[in-house]
Amino acid sequence: MYDYAKLLHLIAGIVWMGGMTFMLFALRPAAVATLEAQNRAVLMGQVWKRFYVWVLVAIVVLFATGTHLYTQAFRATRLATGEGAVPLGWNLMLVLGITMMLIFGHIFFAGYKKYMRATAAGEWAVAAKAAGLIHNMTLVNFTLGWLAILAVRLVR
Repeated sequence: MYDYAKLLHLIAGIVWMGGMTFMLFALRPAAVATLEAQNRAVLMGQVWKRFYVWVLVAIVVLFATGTHLYTQAFRATRLATGEGAVPLGWNLMLVLGITMMLIFGHIFFAGYKKYMRATAAGEWAVAAKAAGLIHNMTLVNFTLGWLAILAVRLVR
């Protein structure tokens, strides 16, 4: 069970991090370079609508598998040493992961919902401001994701 949880955790992380990589470094720059503002707004709204479903699934999987993996590591360490400690990198990953989930909640409920309402109403300036929030918060999450990966691999 532990190996399956680890595999699912890795897959969910790849989906989320890969999607952010694609959006930040391929889709958004290409859309900005080739599409007028209104067409770009519609495209990005449709992309986010689909991607955020995958992110929500990834968050559920990451939280469930992460909780399982963390609990198993805690129990194994307690059995082996008499103390219930896990590596510092795991604790950092936990804190960074929960922070990323909370930031995504802000992206989704404050940024994306506002963006979709604004594009539906043709309020392009409001949509652009919301898109800026989404972009900036996605950059933060992307950075935190890499820090979480580095923490679990480099910090013992």
